[in-house]
Amino acid sequence: MTAISPLSLNQLTRDLWGKFDGSVAHQLAALADDPCYLMKFYKAPSDDTELVAANGYVPYGLQITPGAIIFGFYLPITAVPPSFNAQITDVSLDHKWFDDPVSSVFLSNLKPTYQSNFVMQVGSFPNLLTAPYPVVGSGLFMVEIWETSGVQQRIQLVFGVLEVCG
Repeated sequence: MTAISPLSLNQLTRDLWGKFDGSVAHQLAALADDPCYLMKFYKAPSDDTELVAANGYVPYGLQITPGAIIFGFYLPITAVPPSFNAQITDVSLDHKWFDDPVSSVFLSNLKPTYQSNFVMQVGSFPNLLTAPYPVVGSGLFMVEIWETSGVQQRIQLVFGVLEVCG
């Protein structure tokens, strides 16, 4: 029997040409009801350095529990994402995620999932990685952020992670 992801019911998560959310959701479906994993969020940079100066650069060391699985990114839900470039390096493997720093446009995901009229909030589905990324070794990542709008702004890059319980 094949596990069916609850995300397959979301009309914004279809396996269309050029879209891989459907196949990644299928890979994550087996973990949806698995009590051995808990969803956690890791934010880069830290609270005291998230206000980035115009054209500023912020390096940030992010520690994620080894054995965890990174599944995607969350950015504040706006029609136009904050303007910055990012590079993520897995320090244990000395592996850069991108050949060159990538624009925040490619990390954002405007897929609203709910709206609350009482507190004026909107929820968003994450921007899924093309495949779940296992955290190995020390779990240390170097997240480098370059502000590119020319205006001071708050930058929050949130990693969606499934951590092993226990």
